[in-house]
Amino acid sequence: MTIEYTSMLLAKLFSTISEDEMTDLLNDIGELGDPIFLFPVYQAYKNNKTRFISHYFLSAISKLDSTDITKIGFEIGEDPSTSVTDLTYVLEIFDKAKIYNQRATNIALSALYKFMSIKSTNEYSLYSILSYLKNSNKLPDIENNLLTIFSNKEFNTKSREYAFGKWLEIDPKKNLQVVIDKFEEIKTDNEKERIIAKTISTWKGTKSEELKSLIEKEGNLEASNIIKRLREKDLERSQKENSKKDEIIKKTYSTVDLIENITTLREKINDAAKIHQRVGFTFFPPNESVFTQLKTADDDATLIKVCISLREIIQDLSPDLGDHGLEIFEIKKLLPDTSDEDINKSINKLFLFLSAKNFTVDNSVFGLKQLNQIVGLLGAHPRAEKDKLSKKLVEAGLDQNYREEEWGLLHRNLLKQYITFLEKLFKAIEEVEPAPVIAETI
Repeated sequence: MTIEYTSMLLAKLFSTISEDEMTDLLNDIGELGDPIFLFPVYQAYKNNKTRFISHYFLSAISKLDSTDITKIGFEIGEDPSTSVTDLTYVLEIFDKAKIYNQRATNIALSALYKFMSIKSTNEYSLYSILSYLKNSNKLPDIENNLLTIFSNKEFNTKSREYAFGKWLEIDPKKNLQVVIDKFEEIKTDNEKERIIAKTISTWKGTKSEELKSLIEKEGNLEASNIIKRLREKDLERSQKENSKKDEIIKKTYSTVDLIENITTLREKINDAAKIHQRVGFTFFPPNESVFTQLKTADDDATLIKVCISLREIIQDLSPDLGDHGLEIFEIKKLLPDTSDEDINKSINKLFLFLSAKNFTVDNSVFGLKQLNQIVGLLGAHPRAEKDKLSKKLVEAGLDQNYREEEWGLLHRNLLKQYITFLEKLFKAIEEVEPAPVIAETI
């Protein structure tokens, strides 16, 4: 990274107004990780503390390679005006650094009280707060707070379910027995009973099975059906686990066929590009990360990991693509809405190179830009831009997979979209120009 580039990023940090441009800038700064950005980003955070995007500054700070990050975390965490969302990012800084002293846990408790006082509807904030308090062994200290959130209808269902689950974790055997003993009273509140049924539906053990049976036999219709459906799913899962060995292997390696296709297409494109008179080099450097996609995304956490890896694969293109020979005014015509620093991003360089060499290519680079945005949003955690992600998924026809938590199917469909890009790119360059005819001499 040059001094000039660093200077340009710092200047933009204090001149950018657009929220989208600012979040992209902060993502770039976070990826660089240079501690030189620490205090400028912290100052910019102070200037933008009341804006919706304030947490992006903290996300960038958390990625910088500096021992002063925790010091800044304490300053922000102990400021009474800091929002709940921002406090959760402070707690992530502490969690990453394994800081669980009283000063840090006081900030976590303050975040919890603030969450409760404003009746926050952002369950992701509660997830982060309780995760930190669990790691610092403080859940027993907030037992009453957890029950308050669970019992209060002003909190959303996800928050109530999560709080109840954490309360059970404090002492599962004892607390499950409390629920069993008070079941007659509890079942007068349908929503409470439904939350309990949903939470314990995946629990295993003697007490949880006792409570499940009680709900199934004596509970309200909705809660009873939650348990019954869970048992049906358990039976179906058991049958699948006892199925033939080749079916288990197929499930475990359900992306093998797609990875083989991807690998073959990348090789074909490289071979065609290398001998093409208008190219002369390979588009894709060797990248063993392709094989990380063999891991089936059976859950949300795995999906995040494979999306982070897939984005790296998508963006890993030959630096020779930058030798397109276009002047800046020609680039601006082809990419009128692209900022100067984004022009040299790998996908934009691919588009400019193909355009400059008169290959047929659309502005989306055969859908690669859209795919890159989607896997970038899916790989972000916590997912603060749910609306933006939802819009992109709808546009790509993948929203149903996401809503229904079909993580494995969503992963396969993302890989299929990458294959579609590769097929279109191969078609664009597969015809090799004939060599010039040289007249024979006598």
